[in-house]
Amino acid sequence: MPGSAPAHIFLKLNSQFSALNGTALMLAPALIAPILFSNPIEWAALGLRGLGFGLLCFALFLYLLSKNKFVSRSMVNEVVVLDALWVVGSVVLVAFFASLFTTHGIIVVSVVALVVAFLAVAQFAAAAKIKNPVPVARVEARDGQIRATVRRIVKAPTDIVWEVMTDHPAYADVAGNISKVEVLSGDGLGMTRRCFGPKGESWTETCDHYVPGHSYGFRIHTEAKDYPYPFLKLSGRWSVGQHTAGSEFDIEIVATLKGSTASKWMFAAIAKPQFTVIMIDLADAWAARMEKEAGRADEGKHSG
Repeated sequence: MPGSAPAHIFLKLNSQFSALNGTALMLAPALIAPILFSNPIEWAALGLRGLGFGLLCFALFLYLLSKNKFVSRSMVNEVVVLDALWVVGSVVLVAFFASLFTTHGIIVVSVVALVVAFLAVAQFAAAAKIKNPVPVARVEARDGQIRATVRRIVKAPTDIVWEVMTDHPAYADVAGNISKVEVLSGDGLGMTRRCFGPKGESWTETCDHYVPGHSYGFRIHTEAKDYPYPFLKLSGRWSVGQHTAGSEFDIEIVATLKGSTASKWMFAAIAKPQFTVIMIDLADAWAARMEKEAGRADEGKHSG
């Protein structure tokens, strides 16, 4: 996402700082407790270990967020709020419960809070520089399903947009998760094609929806023994309509996940940002090709 580089940097730094503190609390809570507390109670070490585990989970969350190409301003600001709550909590502890801590403990709590405050301010400033991508993408995970949609306005007439959208072999040139597309049989409704992934894996798809000049859809044969991904069902819809700027196309992917409730939840959490990147990159790459073809068509008219 344009302007997101600083946000990625500070999210990564926050992740590293959280991981450092979390690891220390997890590995040596019994040694740290007497340093922090003036009269540590029996379960102080256990509480510190629990805090360490929470910090490690937070560090993992921040790391994944820092790797999200299209991290949004709202995502970063959610982290800012969590960091701010940590700072406020630290201030309350030092101001009203100072007797519970040793001098070293107060220093440690204060220094950590200052670092977190710096990271919060830096992330907030970095978030302000993030610009939303042109495509409007949305990815939702609910009831074992992932529904990903993207909408893109393009400066090209609908007939050219439709022509590019239905150039199936060329789909591999714009879809980052597909290396090759072969049309196996048919044209329009009932057409079958084979798609190849970046590692050579492949699967077949059948066109189950077709409205000439407007929309089409494919059902992926996830029931095949050699289907490589953990989807019980997978389908896609592509459509185009008129817009004041030229045209507007939409893509919708619906995936039903395999596995237990826990595995579905974990897969959806990891897959959501990946789906967002794939959908936005595809929409941008497709729009660039459509506008290029529209430019060629205009040049042909003028030269003729």
